[in-house]
This record gives sequence, C-alpha cells and structure tokens, in this order.
Amino acid sequence: MCILLRQEREFCCGTNVHSWVARTGRDRKKADSYLSASRNISDNMRVKIFRFAAVLGLGSILASGAAFPQVPNQSRQLRIQIWSELDPFPGGFEDEIWEEENGTDSPEASGRSGVPGTALPAADGKTAAALPSSGGSAAYESERTRLYSFAIGRAKELTPFFLSGMLSGWTFEYTPYDKGRGVEEFFEFGEITPFDWSMNSIEYREPVPEDSKLLVWAYCDRTEVQQLSYRRWSSINLPKVRGRGSASVEKGFEGIKESVGSAIRDAVREYWRIYSRNKPKEITGRVLLIGVPRVYIYEGQYKTDLEFFLETDRIVKYTYF
Repeated sequence: MCILLRQEREFCCGTNVHSWVARTGRDRKKADSYLSASRNISDNMRVKIFRFAAVLGLGSILASGAAFPQVPNQSRQLRIQIWSELDPFPGGFEDEIWEEENGTDSPEASGRSGVPGTALPAADGKTAAALPSSGGSAAYESERTRLYSFAIGRAKELTPFFLSGMLSGWTFEYTPYDKGRGVEEFFEFGEITPFDWSMNSIEYREPVPEDSKLLVWAYCDRTEVQQLSYRRWSSINLPKVRGRGSASVEKGFEGIKESVGSAIRDAVREYWRIYSRNKPKEITGRVLLIGVPRVYIYEGQYKTDLEFFLETDRIVKYTYF
C-alpha cells in the first residue's frame, strides 16, 4: 500500500509518464487518464487557493479600514458633539400657541428652523457659526431667538464640563454599600483641574437645529503639557472601563453632572467587583474621559454612556481587631 501511494504521488507531481508506466506496469491509457485527472485537480486547487487569498486580502483591507479611520485621534485635538434642548421645558407648545394667535402653521411646523443672527460665541468672544434662517416673521424670530439663547447657554455649560474630564480628568471617592456592616453607599467626584480659558479655547462649528435640540461640534486643542499628560495616561497599563448613569431631566445641567457621576461610580464598581474578592471599605482614584461622551434622554432621564481610563490611588479594606 505504501509503495502504491508513493507511486501515485510521484505521478501526480510530474514524473515522466513513460518511466512511470515502465516502472509500475500500468496501461498507457490509464496513465493518460491519471495525468488528465491530476491536471484538473491541480487547476482546481490553484483556483481555490487564489479565491481564498483574494477573500482573505479583501477582508483584512475592510477590517483595517473599519478599525482605524473611524477612531478619532484625540491626542492633540478634542472633537465632541454637544446637544442641548431648545426649550428649557422639553415638550412645550410653541407651535400650538403660534397657531392660536396667528391662525397659521408656525415656520418650524412647516419644516423650517433656525434663527438669523443667532450664533454660538467662540472662546475669544468672536462669532463662530451663525444658525440658519427660518424665514419667519419678526415676532416668531424674536421668540425663537429666546429659545436658542437658552440652548446656546446650556451648550456653553456642557462643553467645558466634558472637556475638563477629557483634558485633566475627575477624581472620585467611593464607599460601596454593605448591608451586613450597615454601611450606606457614598460617592463623590470632582474636577482635577477646572477648564481654564486662558490655556484652552473652544471653537464651535456646524450648529444645526434638529427636532427639539441644537447640535453643534466643539473643538479644543490640547496644550503641549496636556498632550504629555494624555500620553502618560495612554502609555501606562491602566484599565479601560465603561459606565452608564442616569438622572432626572428636571434637574437640568446638574442632572447631567449627576448622571456623569453615576456613570463613573458604575464603572469603578463593576471593575473592582471582578478584581476584588472582598468588598472594600473605600476606593479613591481618578478617571480620564476618553472617546466621545454619549448623552441622551430616555423616559424623563438623562442617560450617559461613558468610557474612561481608570487609575486607582487607594483601596481601604475592612479590618478586624
């Protein structure tokens, strides 16, 4: 059997047909049929190998294209999208009031939005980007300007808050809930360094009214010192953690801050729940916000979905004497 297999292999690998026939005693016609079959098998194998290589190469190109270009490099410049409510009381009735007073549909209900002359001020006080015109009457424009003023003010509160978390980070102090010891949960967080307008400026671009929100992109360049700090955070073997938080929309800007704190607490708790066998008495440390912060409203709650670098300074354990 081994000799037969060796002979067949030699024939398929291109051994001279005449010598193969003489050595094995096979019939010439059978040898020709073997040769034709081996060539067909070889051609089919080459086609399959080529197709596999092509698919593999295309897959790697698509994977690399999906993995790298869509991840923004925030080592030098931060770019985040900020949204704020147009109305301080979401779910208002501006259009209904307009219709009752004027007997016609409001410009916004007709598919037009925006206010001429309303703009997001840049850090240096100059006009950054004007909002599109709605084409409405002077009375309607005055009312919409008032509403956009609230949205712009809210955006100017949110942007430095999130950027400070991305530039320097937040500190935290966390005491987990312990029913057996009668310990209530405690969590507190704060800015490491508040946003400093003398060091960083914010540029607002592409403001767009959409539904009941004002969307705008905020840009901020890191200083050289901040770039070194970010490289330190990313070069040290620090874990990436993710947390989700929520708070009532009735609290306004304070509700968003509370939701961010809840997300930090959730990230710290879930991480140390895995790596700490016993519940600690206290955890202190700092986090650096990375990626684009995700904030939305759901069922009357501000929802935040955030990702951080986590640096733990101290873990205090319970001890018995």
